[in-house]
Amino acid sequence: MRRLLMGGLVLAAACLNPRGDPSAFFLLSPASPPTNQSPVPVSVGIGPVTIPGYLDRPQMVVRLSDNEIAVSETDRWGEALGESIMRTLEENLTGLLPGSSYVRYPWYPSEAPDYAVALDVRRFEADAGGDVVLEATWRLRRDGAEVGARSVRLSESADAPDRGSAVAAQSRALAELSREIADAVRTARSGR
Repeated sequence: MRRLLMGGLVLAAACLNPRGDPSAFFLLSPASPPTNQSPVPVSVGIGPVTIPGYLDRPQMVVRLSDNEIAVSETDRWGEALGESIMRTLEENLTGLLPGSSYVRYPWYPSEAPDYAVALDVRRFEADAGGDVVLEATWRLRRDGAEVGARSVRLSESADAPDRGSAVAAQSRALAELSREIADAVRTARSGR
């Protein structure tokens, strides 16, 4: 009887022993700012940034084919993906346009920026091998008038087939998009 009771206690303890959480959390990261950039003393509004519903979740999405995705139960974003894109875009532009100030959408009319960047992301995930595609349209406005716009499809290959490398590739794709937007701000500013 005593052995049966001890065996039951051991079994109960094993069932109550918490298992480690296998979740991993990831963030997009800004690019290293280039050196010797001339100052661009303008204010830039960031947003709105929109993402498709299938990406608007804490879990990371992997593209399996044109018509199939997988949602990871263990690989997650450390912050909402739309917020992460906005934050990283702002940090990238800060390095690319030194001397500028930034305000996030929505802003008050009293703090309306010189230029406003809106970003509509249509696709931004990795495939099973970690290769990333970023499809988006950005628009640059000044005083409500569009002064630049472009639809882009950017591809980046991951350095390894793991989720961390895929997120690094996503960060590089966003850095490339940021460079394009910074160039548009510089062009618009010089064309006054």
